[in-house]
Amino acid sequence: MNSDERPEAGHHVGRYMGVAMREVEELHLVGHASVAPHLRGPAGGVRTGALLTMLDNVGGVTGGLAALPDGWVVSTNLAARVVARSHVGPLRIDSCLLRRGRNNVVTSVQVRDEGLRDALVASGVLTSAILVPENGPPQWTRPLVLEAGPEPAPDLPSMPDWLGVRVVGDHAVEIELAAELRNPWGILHGGVVATLVDLAAEHATGGGITTDVVLHFLAPNRVGPVRASVRELGRRTDGRLLRVEVRDEGAARMTALAIVTCAPRA
Repeated sequence: MNSDERPEAGHHVGRYMGVAMREVEELHLVGHASVAPHLRGPAGGVRTGALLTMLDNVGGVTGGLAALPDGWVVSTNLAARVVARSHVGPLRIDSCLLRRGRNNVVTSVQVRDEGLRDALVASGVLTSAILVPENGPPQWTRPLVLEAGPEPAPDLPSMPDWLGVRVVGDHAVEIELAAELRNPWGILHGGVVATLVDLAAEHATGGGITTDVVLHFLAPNRVGPVRASVRELGRRTDGRLLRVEVRDEGAARMTALAIVTCAPRA
């Protein structure tokens, strides 16, 4: 089965992000995405949540290919740093395999701005667990090619509007677990979880920009609403240090935990 034969369910987030991917050599994927208006934040550059989704997306597919034929993957940990806040595009997302263990896969991912002479935008490491889907792992034509689809419409809603983010007090935001936000496993997409963490940090700090994230995925979000709550841990020269807890309120359990640095908007 190739990418054009895969079912529609679970791929809405990837289409919204507009990331195309190509396997340039075995287990080395390169993705591209435009700096589309709907991905930009109040500071003008691509939102950190969108960058984290790109890291999770391309790094996750790289890890999934490494897991074959035993299974496919689900994200368990993402550590990333954003080093550039202004972007021209297109963005190049470069992912390589670091380690393939018995039960997990580790991939490195870098985002560079080709419109700014390949300036580094973000760098991260993604760890993914190897699981066996109910109908078996996917079968891909190799080398893998995933097209982004049509050029995104200029009137696509911003990320907060598309996700349906609701403010819950001064230090929390939440979303419903809509069908289009689920991944092929049927749970909330890991990139959406990362984006919710970013938006919660932005809200709690009055417009700060997330620059460092260590995000642990603890359990799947299956029911909703999904809420991200922020507690400040302290202040550093590079910003405010925050603890962001994500909970599936419908399932009454914590599903993710992040430590975030949020810098003031320039």
